[in-house]
Amino acid sequence: MVLEGLDRSGKSTQRAALARLPWAHPVPLFMHLPSGRTPFTEGVYRLTEQEPISSPLARQLFHLACHAENMDTLSEARDCRGAVLDRWWWSTVAYGWYGAQLAEQGLDADTFLGMIDLVWSGQPADVVFLFTTPHETDALNREPVRECYHRLAAEHSNITVEVPLADPTTTTNFLLATLYERGLVTPS
Repeated sequence: MVLEGLDRSGKSTQRAALARLPWAHPVPLFMHLPSGRTPFTEGVYRLTEQEPISSPLARQLFHLACHAENMDTLSEARDCRGAVLDRWWWSTVAYGWYGAQLAEQGLDADTFLGMIDLVWSGQPADVVFLFTTPHETDALNREPVRECYHRLAAEHSNITVEVPLADPTTTTNFLLATLYERGLVTPS
């Protein structure tokens, strides 16, 4: 399961709310990307969030490196207990390619998307919950990013569920009801 979408739209809030639920054992992996599960990826994420990086490409390559570093953990979790991801490869495309306008810096789309595919191939999602309404203003939520998310949702309509704007508890209940409907979790 993936929580994906615009910055400050409630993804991390929902990841935390879902993690607090009384899951049967084995408990699913709850992970934010790119911060991931290792000291390396947590450090790189802190660096990319707190320090100015003049190259948008460098920022995306750091993020992809963190994604790659966490693939073994993610693969194991998917095989044994399930995973709830706060961000997927869609963010790299939306904020990296469209938001940072990497094409204008001379990067080839096939090369960039090929790097993403190299890291993420073999890691499909059963469902992507798309959060498109931010609760706070964020300068990174520009129109090209929003358009990219809508394009990705249309291309992957069989797995995409747009999350309606609601309070956190109602949103958690919506996510759970959708998971039950799709047979991805069973009620306790």
